[in-house]
Amino acid sequence: MNRNNLLNLIKEHEDIANFGTADDAPTSEWINKAEQTLGVVLPDDYKWFLSEFGGGEICGEEIYSIYGLPFNEAVGGDLVYQNVIANNNISSGKLVLSNTDFGEEFYFKTDDFDKVYISIGNTEEVYAEDFIEYLHKRLMSYI
Repeated sequence: MNRNNLLNLIKEHEDIANFGTADDAPTSEWINKAEQTLGVVLPDDYKWFLSEFGGGEICGEEIYSIYGLPFNEAVGGDLVYQNVIANNNISSGKLVLSNTDFGEEFYFKTDDFDKVYISIGNTEEVYAEDFIEYLHKRLMSYI
């Protein structure tokens, strides 16, 4: 799945893919602040998602983004707030992208930003080979 195919799939399923627009995108300054605070360089596909949509959700499942607010005030699904302030995921080697009502947690490992992992309880496995495949699989899980 490439970015263009994913964009087409999102457009076909706007009833379940509630994404923003490029107008909602965080500035490069905010992305840099987030990377500095997290101590990581975010993957290009995730940065593309931010620039294309700003953020969004699939069937109410929020994909954490960068709100463009001071991180301690952002609350909700802000990537830094979720991984540094509300939960100290980053210190355990994870950058969480989303949590579901079913107890699933989707994340990058801080030493492996190529793949997206899933954990349910104590079980962990590779969910997707990259962020684009992660978005595709999340969409397909509701279609």
